[in-house]
Amino acid sequence: MKLKPFKQGVLALAAAAVLSGCDTTTLKTIPSELGKTSSMAELKASLAKPGTVEFTKHLSANWAINLSGLLNLEHPKAVKAGLEDRQEPIEIYLYSLQHPTRGAFLVDSGVSEKLLPGSTESDLSYLVKMGMGTDAIKVNRTTKSISSELAGGVQGVFLTHIHIDHILGISDLPVGIEVFIGPGDARLNNLTNAAVQGSTDRLLVNAGVLREWQFEESEGEQASVIDIFGDGSVWAIHSPGHTPGTTAYLINSTEGPQLLTGDACHTRWGWEHQVEPGSFSVNPEQSVVSLNMLEGLVKAFPQITVHMGHQSLIE
Repeated sequence: MKLKPFKQGVLALAAAAVLSGCDTTTLKTIPSELGKTSSMAELKASLAKPGTVEFTKHLSANWAINLSGLLNLEHPKAVKAGLEDRQEPIEIYLYSLQHPTRGAFLVDSGVSEKLLPGSTESDLSYLVKMGMGTDAIKVNRTTKSISSELAGGVQGVFLTHIHIDHILGISDLPVGIEVFIGPGDARLNNLTNAAVQGSTDRLLVNAGVLREWQFEESEGEQASVIDIFGDGSVWAIHSPGHTPGTTAYLINSTEGPQLLTGDACHTRWGWEHQVEPGSFSVNPEQSVVSLNMLEGLVKAFPQITVHMGHQSLIE
C-alpha cells in the first residue's frame, strides 16, 4: 500500500527520532548545593576516624538477568573460567544512612509498592516490562516499608546511576524528595532511551528536578570525590564507565567503612577476579579504570566492607 505524503512524513520524523536517540530523562538537572569537592587523600585520612553514620543494607528484591550484561565474558579471566551467558540471579538493594545531625538518606531506591503482585499501578511501559523481564522481580521489602522505619523520614536519595533497576522505589517517596545523581547521566543520549525514557521520567517524577554532583575533573585512576556532608562521614566517588555519572559511595559507618560500588561492579565474581561489567556499560574502557581504582582503594584499606551493585561478597 502506498502511503500518502503526510503519513510518509510523519513516519520519517518518527524514525529519525528513534535513530537519533534521546536523553535518559526529560527532568531538569541543577547543580547540587550539597557536598564539597575534596580529594582522595582526604577520603583516606577520614578512614582513621571513628564512623558516625548508622548504615543498613536492605534486600529489596530478587531478580535474574543476562550475565553478559553484568560481566565482560570476553575478558581473558572469564574465558579461562569457561563462563558463558546465562540468566544470573541478582538482587536489588537499598541502603539507608542515618547521619547524627543531617537525618536519614538512601543510596539507590529499592522497589516500590507498584512492583507488588496484584498492583494495578505501574510506572513501566509494556515495552520496558517485556524487554527487561521486570515481571520476574520478586519483592522482598518495598521502599515504603523500609523508609517508614527511618527516624525523621527520608531527606534525600543518592543514586549510583540512573538505570531503571536503581530508581524503581522513588515513587514510594514523597513528592519533592531530593535526588542526587552523577554528571552526564540525565543527558546521556542513545537509542535505548527512545524506549525507556518515558518509564524513567515516571519513576523519577517525585523528584521534580535532579541534583548533579559537582565533581572536579581527574586523570587516570585518581578519582574525583565529594565530601557530601563536609564532615568526612559520607563520600561520593565518581566511577564512570557503566554510565557517565556512575557514582560509588564510601560511608564511614559506626560498624566500619562501607563501599557501595553501584554498577561499577555488579557481581561477586567480577569483584573477586577484577573483571569489569559487560554490555550494559556505555564505556567499557572507562569501566576498567573505575573498577581498578575502587579495587585499589580496598586493597590499601582492607577494613572496608564492599557492597557490589547486585550481589554480595558474603552469602
